[in-house]
Amino acid sequence: MATVASESKIDVRALLSATVLIPGSGYLVDMFDLFMFNMVRVKSLTDLGLTSEQITHTGIQIINSQLLGLIIGSYIWGVLGDRRGRKQVLLNSILLYSLSSLLTAFVQVDWCYALLRFFTGIGLAGELGSGITLISEKFSDGRRGLGVGTFIILGFVGVLLASAAAQYLPWRLCYFIGGIMGLVLLFFRFALKESTLFESARAMKESGVTFGGLKPFLLNGSRRIKYVSGILVLLPSVFIPQILWSLSPEIALARGVPGINPAQILGYGYTCVIIGDLFAIMLAEKIKDRKLVITLFSVTGCLVFALFSLWQYQSAMQFYVLSSCLGFAFGTWVVGATMVAEMFGTNLRATAATTIPNFCRGCVIPMNAVVVLLKPSIGIVAAISTVGATVFLLALAALCFVKDTYGRAMDYAET
Repeated sequence: MATVASESKIDVRALLSATVLIPGSGYLVDMFDLFMFNMVRVKSLTDLGLTSEQITHTGIQIINSQLLGLIIGSYIWGVLGDRRGRKQVLLNSILLYSLSSLLTAFVQVDWCYALLRFFTGIGLAGELGSGITLISEKFSDGRRGLGVGTFIILGFVGVLLASAAAQYLPWRLCYFIGGIMGLVLLFFRFALKESTLFESARAMKESGVTFGGLKPFLLNGSRRIKYVSGILVLLPSVFIPQILWSLSPEIALARGVPGINPAQILGYGYTCVIIGDLFAIMLAEKIKDRKLVITLFSVTGCLVFALFSLWQYQSAMQFYVLSSCLGFAFGTWVVGATMVAEMFGTNLRATAATTIPNFCRGCVIPMNAVVVLLKPSIGIVAAISTVGATVFLLALAALCFVKDTYGRAMDYAET
């Protein structure tokens, strides 16, 4: 009994350590900034003089610019994380997206808005994967899901803060606050220590082990399957906020419900996300099986999405409630992100943990393209329902190609 109690205390101290809280605070700022445009899209573009028709089209272009930055940045930071260290990425990425966010506060034209969101996206791409990698290597036992979960939930708190800011503050001030918060946190990050597993793995460079890059994933069949499956498993957790919640005013209006505020949708939704994620983390620790938990949450999300798509809405409250309930499906993101880090060796872990979630985010670009393509013929509701059904089915199918990783040792290299 004494041994169990001691281990429990060690876990609590680790959860409150600088290794978790400093990257977690950065991920809070990351998510604050990542979703800010989704929340201030309408009022910021209106302020820049765009019409209602232009707002939807230009808004999608700006979101796609940010997502393209995430894709490019994920490769840059992933390779840097595996070759130069996890801490180096956490320092450089937060500097880039904080400065880009500050400059966004002074934007005057839409093309400049898109360009700055592109550079912001490059910076934001390094936050999630490097933080998960550093924390998962600190928690080298069956409890690492708690550490990664704490980190990710801090990020979701950032969405709630962004929702409050977007509803009550001028949009330019929101971007300014995000930039200042990032620069303040940059100084705290110098106190972080590099991963000991990464430091140990550096000695393998002379033995010909490859560190970082996409080539090791693309040329190896089993790694390629795990890599693509990781992207597909996480897709629903990207589709819901980036497509469904972000376009909620247009979706609701087409269903006869005017006046929906995307900042409120994202705020209510991420409240449900936090509750669902806490349950997913605890359940995975209880049953010691991440894959089963992801499957349960994917199926639940699929059923709630079907209900959301088919419901005959009579009020804005009904729309807010049902769309927010989709947040409970996000257990796939927090548990899935942990599993992604556990699927690969130390020499490729940062690349995998950084590129997989961000390539998944980048899938919003083709999702948006399909919605735009289908909207004129079948309407926005049917278009988003078609994309959503495809996303959930792909995620469920991908689970057939991955193995559970709970408790897997992390101190090994891919050869």
